[in-house]
Amino acid sequence: MTGNIYNDVEKVIEFEAARSGPRPDFPPLPEIPGGRYTSDEFFELENEYVLRKSWVCAGRDEDLRNVGDYRLWERLGVPLLLIRGRDEKLRAFYNTCRHRGAPVVRDEAGNTKLLRCQYHSWSYGLDGTLKGVPDERDFPCLNKADRGLIEAKCETWGGWVFVNLDRDAGPLQEYLGPLVDELECVGMEKLRTVHSQDYEMNCNWKVAMDAFLEVYHINTIHPTNAGIMLDSKAAAMGLMEGGHSRMATRKKMNEGLNFVEYEGAPDIPTMPDFYRLNNVAYMSFPNLITPVEPTGFPVLLFWPKGKNKCTMQAIYIAPDWGDGELPDFWNRFLPIFDAVLEEDMMNLEPIQKSLESGGFTGMLVNYQERRIYWFHEQVDRLIGNENIPEGLAVEQLLEPFTEQPMDEAAE
Repeated sequence: MTGNIYNDVEKVIEFEAARSGPRPDFPPLPEIPGGRYTSDEFFELENEYVLRKSWVCAGRDEDLRNVGDYRLWERLGVPLLLIRGRDEKLRAFYNTCRHRGAPVVRDEAGNTKLLRCQYHSWSYGLDGTLKGVPDERDFPCLNKADRGLIEAKCETWGGWVFVNLDRDAGPLQEYLGPLVDELECVGMEKLRTVHSQDYEMNCNWKVAMDAFLEVYHINTIHPTNAGIMLDSKAAAMGLMEGGHSRMATRKKMNEGLNFVEYEGAPDIPTMPDFYRLNNVAYMSFPNLITPVEPTGFPVLLFWPKGKNKCTMQAIYIAPDWGDGELPDFWNRFLPIFDAVLEEDMMNLEPIQKSLESGGFTGMLVNYQERRIYWFHEQVDRLIGNENIPEGLAVEQLLEPFTEQPMDEAAE
């Protein structure tokens, strides 16, 4: 990549739109074993080595603006408490009293000056330190300085809260890599939540996510919306270090179909025209996908609830409209995007049933779908080949096709 990432991606889009045959230097991708979507053992490995050792998004920090604001968060299957301290720092603690493990907070959200276990009334400060113990005389060996709430890593970026259960994890922005600089123009920390919704699905979380990592399907599945808004053959896939990726698809402009063309549409003026001319969807590994638009956009988060059940959480953010009612644009946009999501989801449960039937060995993805394969490669890198069950690993092929960081490419 050169110093202007947007110009580089536009050139790739032009190349993809013009080619009439396969890309000669790109290898055929082997089948992704179906057992990666159905195996109990592989599911547990993903939880241990991927989801619980990666930075994952826990929502917006605007929901926790004030000192003492807290919210329970259990998307990873462990009880976490997000809370704003007196120093205004946002922290994540296990919602677990250090006495006998009872929760220190029971309400889903609220504001408090002191965290107090409702079982035996041990109390903790907003920074997690143990403050009070009833009948402390009966704990002769107790050192309160050593019995504070156990903390999980918690950082914010762009108005989003991220947590990581790995105590040895590096900084969030280092983890996000090129996404930080590339998305700086969006100014997500200045945006405001419009709407949020959970979609429950009877499929593996990766089956659900796969649907949003390619545009190969849009003319078939979305003929009345995305299929007439986007040119699926003019799409550039960017593979980034760490399993992250980007998909930029040219919009069919001047037909009044795209959201940026709607009269009265909100606008994020700091975003370059690259985002007005193209639909640009990013994936932050392992489970965040967002189609970034100058009008505002959803962030989609995929949470496993078992090997064949998951939740897709959609959080829509947009330019702040100030006081008053939600802009009418959103009354028009939200039903359209919801319809697109419903169309994507209608195939997911049947796909899961096929994978579990014994009549389908795995997924044969093509060049356009290489973001899916890149995701699986990163999963295996984190789990480690020595831990992957026999027959379920994917071959590591795509490293030569990743984008170089701009500073390295310029040397």
